[in-house]
Amino acid sequence: MSPVLFANTQENQLSDEEYVIYRAKVSQKHDEFSAKAWMITAKTLFPRNFAVQLEAYTSLKAANNPKEAARYFSSLFFDFPNEPGLWEEVQEITEALQSGCASAASQFHRDLFSHMLLEVQHQLLLAMANRTEDTLEHSRLMLVLLSKFPQSIDIHGKKLVDTLLNAEKHGSHQSPVNCFRQLLIVDLLPIILDSKTSDIPQKTLHRLILKSIEFYVSWLSSGSSNSEGLVEPDIKPGESWNNLFKIMVAMGLKLGWDLCSIFGIESNRKLMCQNLWAFSLETPMGNEENPRFRQLLYCTTVLLVESLYECMSKLEPGCFQAANQGSKCENPGLILVVSFHSNVVKESSESGPKRLKDESRLTISKNCSNSVATSLSSSFITAVNCWDLLHQTEELGSEFAKLCQHLRTDTWSWFPNFVIDSLIYQGRFTEALAKLQSSCPTSGNQQAFLLKSAGILYSLGNHVAAVEQVLHVVTNLPESDKDSPCLQPVLLSSSGSSAHNKPELHFMALHKSEIVQYCVSLLVACLRERAFKKVNEDLCAGHLVVLIQYDWPRHSGLLQEILDQARRQGQFTYQLFASYVIQANILEEFLYLGIDQYGPVNVDIFPSSSTQIATQRRMTTRCVDKGAKEDFRSSMKRQLERHSENIHNTVVRFMVQEREMILQALQTY
Repeated sequence: MSPVLFANTQENQLSDEEYVIYRAKVSQKHDEFSAKAWMITAKTLFPRNFAVQLEAYTSLKAANNPKEAARYFSSLFFDFPNEPGLWEEVQEITEALQSGCASAASQFHRDLFSHMLLEVQHQLLLAMANRTEDTLEHSRLMLVLLSKFPQSIDIHGKKLVDTLLNAEKHGSHQSPVNCFRQLLIVDLLPIILDSKTSDIPQKTLHRLILKSIEFYVSWLSSGSSNSEGLVEPDIKPGESWNNLFKIMVAMGLKLGWDLCSIFGIESNRKLMCQNLWAFSLETPMGNEENPRFRQLLYCTTVLLVESLYECMSKLEPGCFQAANQGSKCENPGLILVVSFHSNVVKESSESGPKRLKDESRLTISKNCSNSVATSLSSSFITAVNCWDLLHQTEELGSEFAKLCQHLRTDTWSWFPNFVIDSLIYQGRFTEALAKLQSSCPTSGNQQAFLLKSAGILYSLGNHVAAVEQVLHVVTNLPESDKDSPCLQPVLLSSSGSSAHNKPELHFMALHKSEIVQYCVSLLVACLRERAFKKVNEDLCAGHLVVLIQYDWPRHSGLLQEILDQARRQGQFTYQLFASYVIQANILEEFLYLGIDQYGPVNVDIFPSSSTQIATQRRMTTRCVDKGAKEDFRSSMKRQLERHSENIHNTVVRFMVQEREMILQALQTY
């Protein structure tokens, strides 16, 4: 059979509808206008035939003519609502609208949608959303609808909020970082709050504030990589709190909360906190349902949690995976400890710690950059002030405790550490120690636990226990930390007494040099109080001489006090001197003390040689014994030859090997 005869036979077997479609397809290959004429004929002859009408749309789609195709598809949508083939195409359109894919097919479907009449767009999205049985997909389609038609918020907004809240409640998600919460907080809530006509109940808005806080804190803590069904939010960690602040400003307009305007203040926590305190003075605290009480509670909580995040992400960066994702975190963490001061020489601003201008009793490790130090101090002080405000009255404290339950603060691993730090900041050391001891430190933070508790115990007057803590820290330092190159220590606070009898505090980096220096500073503070309260207390004074080598010349004034006391007593005895004192300036001072022609002092600091034992002569320096004085000069000369030895290693060895002697000096008083 010839090809022509075979083709004619095929055509004869086609129905009328199939024939005109066939002719249109054949013509499309060589005559575009003829093909178009055939399709117009088909649409006119068979207006109720879905296959014909779909083919007319398909031909325009193949020709990449989205404007004309939109008119054809609109007719299909209204005339054939029950055809499965129609909904397959609708699904492709809605997927293209959500995905943002750059493929040619997706771009065609987005262009197609844009050329439809607004009413068709609205009905298409609503119909597709109502057809799907999957709650998540339904919610996503409704979000597309609401974003393109904000005026429909009044009709669909509240219902979608309830849908997402119920879906999360009855779902299997254990974390606030889940697909339903993301759609609710990141996508839906800004649209609803931007609408001036949406009517959401106040209690629901209160609930959404807490849901927002919980979502952002949990996302910043854990990230979203392990959360089933969650698309990574298109936000950076630094933008999270800006988003929450914008939500609070919009919430203020919805609820009539004037206080929410503070979240429009650009990066000025101090001013925000001042406004909160001023508002609290004008707010009656006896009625929890009072709108002023409620807005004070929620606004203070938001600022507290934001400040807490900014603070704790610098103190414990490992707790915030999302914030540090993709960047190497070189900061080993910081801890807040009680700082120690004494009569020391004034240090230059370059070598001293960073001190907050408006908070003279708080210093920060020199290892922190200026930007980190400023942010840390600002956020910590704001968090403490907000915490204090939320506990000003029994009513506020009770309502805040309920909010903490809703926020599940018990799951925030870093939250108990802030509570302890706030108690330390307020000078409530007994409560701080109880909280600290109940925190059950793991092996990973045992070092921080001991250092923090040492400062608290010192402040409570339990110096022996405080010293035991720091000696335990030094004893258990890794060998690489004990035997390290001699580093310039990071100088701690050197100011006078604290204002208002509150403690001086220091954010200390857990670097080996800072750890050792803090231990030395605490030992100096404890021993100094003993060294000058009792006559002939040379053991305490001798320990001090060894320790002050570490920060020399920071404690040069203390050395002069020790030397002056020796002159008043006429003697100084310390048998560990030769083993641990190697600092040249200190050795020179003791040399002058021993050979002083105007005030002879019996300096007994070197062990006796075999010659001295034979002649029954101790190496003391009374001027009546010139031989002993020459022996003293010779011994001091040999001691000076050790001045280049590593002071860090020497002081650490002293604290480890002479532990019992150090404790003895404190316990004998």
